Amino acid sequence: MKNILVGINSKYVHTNLAIRYLKKYVEQNSNEKIKIYESSINNNIQKIIRDIIEEKPENIFFSVYIWNVEMVFKIVKEIRKVLTKEKIYLGGPEVSYNPTEILEKNKEIDGILVGEGENILLNLLTKNIEEVKGIYYRNNNKIIFNGYEPLIENLDIIPFPYEDSELEDVHKIVYYESSRGCPFNCSYCMSSIDKTVRYFSLDRTKKDLKKFIDIGTRLVKFVDRTFNLDKKRYLEIWKFLLENYRENITFHFEINANIFDDEVLTFLKKVPRKLFQFEIGVQTINEDTMRIINRKNDLEKLFHNVTAINKNIHLHLDLIAGLPYENYETFKKSFDYVYNTKCEMIQLGFLKMLEGTEMKANGHKYNYKYLDFPPYEVISNDFISYAELCKLKDVEEVLDFYYNSQKFLKSLAFVIKNFFESPFNFFESIGEFYKNKGYLEIAHKELAIFNNFVEYYKEMKFPKIEEFLEYLKFDYLFLGKPGYYPEWIKEEKDKELYKNIIEKMEFKSSREAHKSTELEKFSINMETDKKEEVYIFFEYTKDGTKYRIIK
Repeated sequence: MKNILVGINSKYVHTNLAIRYLKKYVEQNSNEKIKIYESSINNNIQKIIRDIIEEKPENIFFSVYIWNVEMVFKIVKEIRKVLTKEKIYLGGPEVSYNPTEILEKNKEIDGILVGEGENILLNLLTKNIEEVKGIYYRNNNKIIFNGYEPLIENLDIIPFPYEDSELEDVHKIVYYESSRGCPFNCSYCMSSIDKTVRYFSLDRTKKDLKKFIDIGTRLVKFVDRTFNLDKKRYLEIWKFLLENYRENITFHFEINANIFDDEVLTFLKKVPRKLFQFEIGVQTINEDTMRIINRKNDLEKLFHNVTAINKNIHLHLDLIAGLPYENYETFKKSFDYVYNTKCEMIQLGFLKMLEGTEMKANGHKYNYKYLDFPPYEVISNDFISYAELCKLKDVEEVLDFYYNSQKFLKSLAFVIKNFFESPFNFFESIGEFYKNKGYLEIAHKELAIFNNFVEYYKEMKFPKIEEFLEYLKFDYLFLGKPGYYPEWIKEEKDKELYKNIIEKMEFKSSREAHKSTELEKFSINMETDKKEEVYIFFEYTKDGTKYRIIK
């Protein structure tokens, strides 16, 4: 019997961890063989349909998430026109909370798997369907459900999900889990539904992580909902990663920064830069909002902990717009709080009303309006209007351009410090500029975003434009050896000084030296912000840009 597991990812670089676990588990515990078919929502839907049909499967299993649910239903309807007798099953969070309704509306679907999938799929392929728990299916025009399949207590029985060749692909993000479940009760999150937390053993986890390290996987993202729950456990894992440190590998963790103590902070300060990347869900600093969404942040401690480690840990901090009791003005305060931590990335998200969550069930209390199709984002509520959420959408876009890109560190700091009461006010202002100019409707190359910043500065009639252009010039040159100088850069070189500097360096040739370096005159010392004439020498290496001031 030919079985195929289909994963349609949101981007090419992503990998579907769930279908890999299912394949490995079933093949380890039966004689069944399963083929994985992976694609992305950006690929041609007709090609995906043809690819699946040409595999001539007897059982097709789709992994369904918020980003692919609409595409999956389209694919299923078309496949059924050709494969009339084959079985089509769906599983995943997007179909787990209203399976009866989905089956009633979509006659081409034979069944929906709900819950932890490994044993459900194994049983479905090796037993009569009447014996299988965890699946809704049709029988004589009735929808039958035999009850839920118990969770797997010993996670170590689940095989390692990846082939070595997959881990060698430098263009892919590899997802990994060392635990399942979440003890917290955030009202907007589907993870809060499963409050039991189960762990893979430390020995198993270390063995898996050593594979990533030995092969040289570039980015490993832990999908544990809160990685740092058990201090003894997570510190041992982090110490193992540090002891087995290898350059150019990054491990990403979702963590709760409130619960770090001095011992943890001291350890994290020793970690080499780029080895760890943390995603921290702040979401809001509004007390009323935190109370209603069942989330409590110790704001003083969180700020202290984040700023203590932001020198060597790459930090992503999350905010959610559209939460109860969070209006436009209070959201500004949440934004400024996060901005002032100096994290590398601010992930500004918008509340999604997800089936099965407390937020979806109670949304009527706050007059929530939201999209009836994925991603089910909030449109308005009693606290924030549609127009205000649209303005925050504009802020989100320019935030990616000028902050999350980390390409405007000097010029951005100069503008906010000199002309705005708060960081949010700057992004609100430049967001309005982009909207009014129509720039939000088009894609931008890197140079265009620099040019737009100059245009914005001039249109706002800010003073000190010569100083601004010096900071912007530094940011532009810091990115890499410029192949082109925009008209707003005042180019000033000292060829003799440049020659003397590179002659003392170990370059194979003059051509290589000029390709890998740059020298420019500035009227501001970028290390002290003092007005003085200096030269800055830039060296572009594989590890990034280095620079030094030459007076």
